[in-house]
Amino acid sequence: MIRLLFQLVLHGAASFRSASACLKLLAEFLPGPDRTPTAWCGELWIWRIGLYEILRAKQPAEDRVWIVDHTVQIGTTKCLVIVGVRLSWWQKERRPLEHGDLEVLSLQPVEHSDGHLVEVQLECKAEEVGVPRAIVSDHGSDLKRGIEAFQQTHPETASVYDIAHKVACLLKHELEADPRWSEFLRRMGETKPQTQQTALAFLMPPSPKSKARYMNLEELLGWGTKALDFLDHPRPVTGPVVEAQKLEEKFGWLREFRGALTDWAGILRVVSTTLEYVRYEGYHARAGKELRKRLTPLMTEASTRRLAGDILRFVEEQSSLAKPDERLLGSSECLESLIGKGKRLERQQSKSGFTRMVLAMAAAVAKPTTEYLQEALAAVTTSDVYEWGRDLLGPSVQSQRRLAFAAAPGGTKTG
Repeated sequence: MIRLLFQLVLHGAASFRSASACLKLLAEFLPGPDRTPTAWCGELWIWRIGLYEILRAKQPAEDRVWIVDHTVQIGTTKCLVIVGVRLSWWQKERRPLEHGDLEVLSLQPVEHSDGHLVEVQLECKAEEVGVPRAIVSDHGSDLKRGIEAFQQTHPETASVYDIAHKVACLLKHELEADPRWSEFLRRMGETKPQTQQTALAFLMPPSPKSKARYMNLEELLGWGTKALDFLDHPRPVTGPVVEAQKLEEKFGWLREFRGALTDWAGILRVVSTTLEYVRYEGYHARAGKELRKRLTPLMTEASTRRLAGDILRFVEEQSSLAKPDERLLGSSECLESLIGKGKRLERQQSKSGFTRMVLAMAAAVAKPTTEYLQEALAAVTTSDVYEWGRDLLGPSVQSQRRLAFAAAPGGTKTG
């Protein structure tokens, strides 16, 4: 029953409430206990499993790569997440990481963070599980300073820049130098509110993301290409009749960007090819030459040649950190995906800042065999979870709000 709830919530995208309801409906078809868990009981189980995953002893190793990132919620608290993977294992597998491949080494909420605190956090973890061979990050300011300070004491540790974030920076530089790009975004922004309440709503452009916009280029270009194709070759659609005049009035401007969309699609192919290569192959001595062979056929325009050249220089620089016959991980996307799953699980609780639900991130990497779950729930009690929350999380935003908005003693009610 615990395994079923675990899988429904963490891997089936069900809420605790819906998972509890599903188990109640299925109970008559399953052998076992007469009662089914409530949503609250399910939350307690996940918290305990997550805390166990953080606290359980990890084997010290010199070939472990750490992937680190900060996650934030409402309020001032930041949470440093450190996960690890053994290079000896990954070099044999040579594939993008999945959540189950990770070990959660640390999940540390702090009120304020800076480079010095990050260094201290890394040093504490190194004392427990050994100094890492490399640390992969997005080079956020606190992380970059903390990792550089850590390297002063541990020069054997390489600092690796996540390929997706670096390529996004290069892509931003290339596109923002193109005046067509800013004009394209402006016209998209104007078109969206003009069409969302009309018969042309099915052609409405997506909203450009203010954060990580250049890591989501495919969605914007995909819309532009498909909308332009529909403009050139209108097809019958269900619903209200699409007037040709209205279609031209609202989307005719896309014709001005026909050449630009073709150019940007070429840039996107360079980016996609790079990301796929590094996700599977990592950084290593032959990475620059191998990636150049893949990118050369794509370098047909000045923009693709510039971007590919910048990428190849970066990949060669990062690959110089690898020892002979060694491959270093080059992507932190698996950790970012894990953080995303944690935010999905927090849902409404995110309005309170970090809560004990942050432990679900750690639970999500666990392999929930019967033996593992028995061991985890025997080792960590509900009291342990509450104690961990009191020590590291402090009061939630919602609890502070309740205290602030409580009626003053002897106060007068309004209204």
